[in-house]
Amino acid sequence: MNKKRKDDEPKVWVTVLKLIVGAAVLIGGVGGALWYAKDLDNGGPKPPGQSGWGISQDSPLRMKR
Repeated sequence: MNKKRKDDEPKVWVTVLKLIVGAAVLIGGVGGALWYAKDLDNGGPKPPGQSGWGISQDSPLRMKR
């Protein structure tokens, strides 16, 4: 029959080493992606310009004239 021998199973240290390498690759990949993305211009808000028009400049209180 197809009985597994004890030698067919991977050793514990090989499994632990694979897990450590996998975690290092995952953490390194995320860190590298964040490092790359920090310098990208992703269309964030622009600083306010000198133009004084639009509803954003209006006072919420009515002026009593």
